Amino acid sequence: MKEKLMKSAAVFSKAIIQPVMFMAVTGIILSVCAILKLDMMPSVTKDIGNFVFNILSGGMIGQLSSIFCVGIAAALAKPKYKTDAAILGIITYLLFLYANHSWLDITGRLAETGEQGLYGTGQGMVFGIQVTDMGVFLGISLGVLVGWLVNKFGDIKLHRYLAPYSGTKTVYIFIVFITILFAMGITYVWPVVNSLVESVVRTTTTAGSVGFFFYGFLNRLLLPLGLHHFLWMPLFYTPLGGTAEIAGQVYNGAFNIWLAELGNASQITTMHPSIGYLSNFGSISLPIGIAFAFWKTSRPENRKKVAALLIPTVTTAFLAGVTEPLEFLFLFLSPVLWLAHSVVYGLSLFLTNLVGINIQFDTGINMIINSLAFPIRLGHQYLIPIMFIVTGVLEYFVFKTLIVKLNIPTLGRENLEDTAEESTAEVIEIQTQDERFEPQIQNIVEGLGGVDNILDIINCYTRLRIDVEDESKVNLDILKEKVKASGIVDKGKHIQIIIGVGVEEEHEKVEAYMEYLRAKS
Repeated sequence: MKEKLMKSAAVFSKAIIQPVMFMAVTGIILSVCAILKLDMMPSVTKDIGNFVFNILSGGMIGQLSSIFCVGIAAALAKPKYKTDAAILGIITYLLFLYANHSWLDITGRLAETGEQGLYGTGQGMVFGIQVTDMGVFLGISLGVLVGWLVNKFGDIKLHRYLAPYSGTKTVYIFIVFITILFAMGITYVWPVVNSLVESVVRTTTTAGSVGFFFYGFLNRLLLPLGLHHFLWMPLFYTPLGGTAEIAGQVYNGAFNIWLAELGNASQITTMHPSIGYLSNFGSISLPIGIAFAFWKTSRPENRKKVAALLIPTVTTAFLAGVTEPLEFLFLFLSPVLWLAHSVVYGLSLFLTNLVGINIQFDTGINMIINSLAFPIRLGHQYLIPIMFIVTGVLEYFVFKTLIVKLNIPTLGRENLEDTAEESTAEVIEIQTQDERFEPQIQNIVEGLGGVDNILDIINCYTRLRIDVEDESKVNLDILKEKVKASGIVDKGKHIQIIIGVGVEEEHEKVEAYMEYLRAKS
């Protein structure tokens, strides 16, 4: 039972992150558009900013539910069914909209439009159709349904006279009737679920800054398991992160609310409290504090080498928001340090919200862009330099104190051996196997038990996430000693290799090497 739950969690986590990865890009583009729309800008620049902002706001942010549906369906489906799953995903989504609207109409429960539109009625407009307002939960639910049905029944074979209707065509028949029943039933169930969600949101928002502390604390605590997506994703993109009406439109989720406020700053007087989830020094000042603590507590003769190792990891965190290369230097080394880091991470969100910083940032780049793009009267970004120093210094002293008091053997406190000769020998040895693929890629496949043992491989922002058939064939020694990675997360048949920036390129190389091995055999 535990194995099934872990597998389900890992599979869903891999699927949900795929659509979300495009949101980061959308956020950067919208932030640039907001700068183009500033009052000081020429009218031509403002027009361009408005034009692009409105397109992305309506075409991407406004249609997240359908994007999640198609993305999750395709991500969950087996490789041979991915295209069909994507097609069935959008079909299922449209079937739900029309079935749900028709049932509300037949039963006389279509809400009347008021002065605020359908806001507060539990219904909304999707693709011009009035339906039960489930937000992205609708896309997530239908995407999971399609992915599961395709994998479960995609291999169905019918009599040869009915062969054109076998496989995923049979799945489509199932989907039609299941979706109609689901669309009808949800009109009775979702109002109850929605009231529960509202209760959770009220509890969180009334907790104020304390609520943001627990969010930050749990966010880091779940990182080693790769399950932190389950925490931040619903808060960023669903009503669990709050609901707001801005410029006559309703937005669900902290990140969507922020983007709406970013584009309509002249029309709002106060910031929505959900922005507290988004003002995050976790990849900006905290890595600097950790790095200084490591450097300060290392042996004097090792400090140059320690600095050479730490500077790239801090730069990566600041510019790209990727903190794993630094965090995995101490995650498995000292659970005490990790717990302390989680506490400081939570405190940084608590303090940031307490002083009233109200702009979105999780990297140095969008911190700078959003500081320029958003009105100071609303964002209070003039406080960022102060909190940058406070949070960085706090992390530094916590780490330095614990490292010294507990004598934790962090980077540079032990002898740093020169492994250049060993690495060179390894490269020469592996290149004799096949010079077309670098040792890193060959070691990954070998460490995972060979190409036949790898069932599925996917990447998120920083990790390769792999499902293997037989966990006993996985060689953790190879993965930990020969693969250049920030860390290895071993969850039985579900292995995670923390690569950091460049993980997508690494994924492509591994896939190419696996194809080569299959063709060779």
